[in-house]
Amino acid sequence: MNKICIRLFSIILIMCVITNANMVFAVTQSDINKQKNEQSQVSEQIEDIKEQKEEVEAKKSEAQKQVEKLNNQIDSYENEIDKLEIQIDDANKKIKDAEKQLKENQEQYDEQQKLLEQRLVATYEAGETSFLDVILNSNGLVDMISNYYLVSEIVEHDTELLDEIEAKKQEIEKSKKEIEDSKKTLVTAKASKESVATQLKSTQQEKSKYVNELTQEEANLEKELKELKNHESSISSKIKSMQAAYDAELAAKKKAEEAAKNTSKSSSNSSSSSGGSSSNKAASSYGFGWPVANPVIGTGYGVAGRYWSSGHHTGVDFRASTGTPIYSIGDGIVCDTGYNSAYGNFVEIYHGNSIYSFYAHASRVQVSFGQKISKGQQIMLSGATGNVTGPHLHFEIRTPGSAYRNCVNPRPYLP
Repeated sequence: MNKICIRLFSIILIMCVITNANMVFAVTQSDINKQKNEQSQVSEQIEDIKEQKEEVEAKKSEAQKQVEKLNNQIDSYENEIDKLEIQIDDANKKIKDAEKQLKENQEQYDEQQKLLEQRLVATYEAGETSFLDVILNSNGLVDMISNYYLVSEIVEHDTELLDEIEAKKQEIEKSKKEIEDSKKTLVTAKASKESVATQLKSTQQEKSKYVNELTQEEANLEKELKELKNHESSISSKIKSMQAAYDAELAAKKKAEEAAKNTSKSSSNSSSSSGGSSSNKAASSYGFGWPVANPVIGTGYGVAGRYWSSGHHTGVDFRASTGTPIYSIGDGIVCDTGYNSAYGNFVEIYHGNSIYSFYAHASRVQVSFGQKISKGQQIMLSGATGNVTGPHLHFEIRTPGSAYRNCVNPRPYLP
């Protein structure tokens, strides 16, 4: 009866393991990768917005400098216009004074000329008395000389006075003309500066409008940047939550398998024969096995050399001729597979707890992206693809936050 119960219990455990091995994860690595891709796209958008914002800020700064320069030029021209207006007002005043003096001189000239005309009329009305008569009718030589000088002085005085008035009049007219010419020059200069000032004000208004537009664009970009950063933060939190859920599910699956193996020897044998290698019976403190049967390490981790772009070897190389089966070191999911010139054909598996195993230079890959993998399951055949000198397995352990390409020394993770 006890034997029957034990066998029945073993069968139940085996069924649980089989069911657990084929369980559908609530969160898959593919889901996480999709979120990471979205996060990467958002990060690119953020960088693009930052570049646009920097360009707008640079344009705005330059436009503000131009507006300030235009304001200074406008102030300078307006000051010059004010000075010209003062000079024009002064010229108008001088012209007005000159016109007043001309009027006074003209009145004086007219009055003096009127007196001279009256004297001539009186002389005419007195008869034929002339300058010669005045001299000839003089009483004696002394009287004649006296009369001569008297008449001469009167004539000379009248002539000099008229000449003086005429000369002063011409001088004032000349001065007035010079002032008027100067005024014309000032008015022309003022009009020119007013025209330039008007153009500067128009340009300043356009630049100020441009600055306002850039300010609005800057505000819009800042708003968009803030929204993208919030979205990026939300995605990051979601990725952490999904990763934690995936790790928990993977750990639960692994724990159930280990419990089944420890409880039933037959269950353990069944699990080993379901697709593994004898090399994976051994396990490290992480629970990982070897990636090849009868492992022999050629080049170790961290070896310096010019053959590697990082300057040192980022993993360990296992000797394996072309076609040698390569196994997964533990349970997980294929998160990347493909080909590149350095690694050739490669496979990367995520094992949970932020641990990734990487296998390179395969002649043939036997798994696909998103596929669930069991410890010891054959995933590829060794080869010499990529940058190699001969067939072997290049093996890496990658953890976020570690050095070159997140690679760490794989040896502590292996048996």
